[in-house]
Amino acid sequence: MPEDPRHASAGEALALREIFAGTAAATGEEFFDALVKHLARAMGTTCAWVTEWSEDRRRLRARAFWADGRYVQDYEYDIRGTPCEPVLDTRSLVLVPDRVIELYPKDPDLAPLGAVSYMGMPLVDTDGRALGHLAILDDKPMPESRTATTVFSIFAARAAAELGRLRRDRELREREEKLSRLVETAMDAILELDADLTVTKMNEAGERAFACPGAAATGQRLDRFFSRVSYGRLVHLTGELGRRPQGRQSLWIPDRLEALRSDGSTFPAEATVSRFEVTGRPFFTLILRNIDDRLEAEQRIRALAEETAYLRAEIDSLQGFDEIVGESDALLRMLADVDRVAGTDATVLITGETGTGKELIARAIHRRSARQGKPLIRVNCAAIAATLQESEFFGHEKGAFTGALQRRDGRFKLADGGTIFLDEVGEMPLDLQAKLLRVLQEGEFERVGSARTETVDVRVVAATNRDLQGMVREGTFRQDLLYRLNVFPVHVPALRERGGDVVLLAEAFACRFARQRGTAFAPLTETDKARLRRYDWPGNVRELENVIERALITSTDGRTLNLARALPEAGGAGGVPPPTETMPAAQPAPVLTVAELEALERANFLRALEHAEWKLSGAGGAAQILGLHPNTLASRMKSLGIERPRRP
Repeated sequence: MPEDPRHASAGEALALREIFAGTAAATGEEFFDALVKHLARAMGTTCAWVTEWSEDRRRLRARAFWADGRYVQDYEYDIRGTPCEPVLDTRSLVLVPDRVIELYPKDPDLAPLGAVSYMGMPLVDTDGRALGHLAILDDKPMPESRTATTVFSIFAARAAAELGRLRRDRELREREEKLSRLVETAMDAILELDADLTVTKMNEAGERAFACPGAAATGQRLDRFFSRVSYGRLVHLTGELGRRPQGRQSLWIPDRLEALRSDGSTFPAEATVSRFEVTGRPFFTLILRNIDDRLEAEQRIRALAEETAYLRAEIDSLQGFDEIVGESDALLRMLADVDRVAGTDATVLITGETGTGKELIARAIHRRSARQGKPLIRVNCAAIAATLQESEFFGHEKGAFTGALQRRDGRFKLADGGTIFLDEVGEMPLDLQAKLLRVLQEGEFERVGSARTETVDVRVVAATNRDLQGMVREGTFRQDLLYRLNVFPVHVPALRERGGDVVLLAEAFACRFARQRGTAFAPLTETDKARLRRYDWPGNVRELENVIERALITSTDGRTLNLARALPEAGGAGGVPPPTETMPAAQPAPVLTVAELEALERANFLRALEHAEWKLSGAGGAAQILGLHPNTLASRMKSLGIERPRRP
């Protein structure tokens, strides 16, 4: 064993540094093998090893281990309970000059190596990260020596430098590999160009876009891949990038470039171009995307948008009014009011005689509002017993009253986020009116039998056929509740005020009932229409519906409406005088041929189309008048040879 360097002369220290310098010629594994061998000889110890540190696992793995004149392979260990633990934890040199086994009894490797003394030093990279450590063991005491520490530190510095270099090389390779995978797996074509705009690299997406292998593209000038005009633009833009400051040397090219495939075909592309330098030489990255599919999709979207705009223009004014038939001025004025208020959250009070269709108006308001995706809950205040109305409106707790066998949500809770329709609101008792007023003002209520206040977000639409102002004067309806309900009044006109709407409604009802019976009804005669117009319809639309159903049931042929029997006579409910014209006596219905039936159907279709001004679908359209689906009407028109007259 050489002399202990801890007592070496200056010349001997120089010799040790020469040994270290000799290890500088090697790199990688060869370097570490030489390092630990020369370290053990220089320090006069039995063992020397250099390791890499796995901080998350708190383990050391030897890059090279020299023990008793030979190399030990695959040496890895947990640092807990070893003299290496304080080296890594304190990031400082640790010297155990004697009795190392007594100080670290849990280290299983010390005794087999005959260890008496230990020295270790952390290997730290330039960024302060622990890379590993360098250590020596000896079978005799190792007194502290400045010369020994200096020599050991020199070896540690060289080991740290080599580990740091290997770490950076590994990270660089990983970054390059990730970048290569990123470029090769990109959906967009990527071309790397030199200062002369010659292709130096093309990714797989570029090969597919230009139908050209990357090897064949490399070395080709960019004008080979673009039209003359597009290439000229790229030359200009790359020149502009060179005049820009660092950090701003990139451009988006939104306008279309015309790219050329290897077979001579072209495709439109959008692109970005950026400039970078490597060892002072400029390069460019061109990233482009074939926008054929996008342009085709945009064209389809434009076509669909135009079609949608056309259809919307046709149906916008009727959206949400599909169940409401009529074209009278009174009805249209009322629908205009509905359209104005529907988009708000204002409370609406719908007034009108019985049977005018107030519930249809409430549904139209809800369907045209922002709450249309939420429920519309209907409550008929006149149909609920007064003792149960509070429970129906606000719910109850289990056991709140006899028969309350379980907890139940009320109508307001069910309507949360949507609309509640209070039909016949004038029938609500006074004590419940006060609680309804609180919900309208505060959005709060308590279940029956509960002291906990609940909140809801509900729009209220109420309806009545009673004179609420008169009820306020009589003291049977709260004035403050009327003010809260009557934020936006909507009056539904009586049927007698709607002029020709009675005929449109009668035909619509006749179509529906005939369809339910699987038959077709004969068109109304002028006498039928006159009879319908003369009657004052005290029951309004509901009465008309019943009359038409009765007229179809009592029809002698199942097709012709028997209004003479179905419609009340003079002195009846309507008080209408009998028609002045003489009603013809009922005659047995003739048997028609197929050709006659077809001619009759064709004539009926033409009357309906002319009445609807050749509008096929929607409210007031021929399909609704005839009680047919628009597709069925179009199919029958084709079969009957009916075509829309050409405009002059």
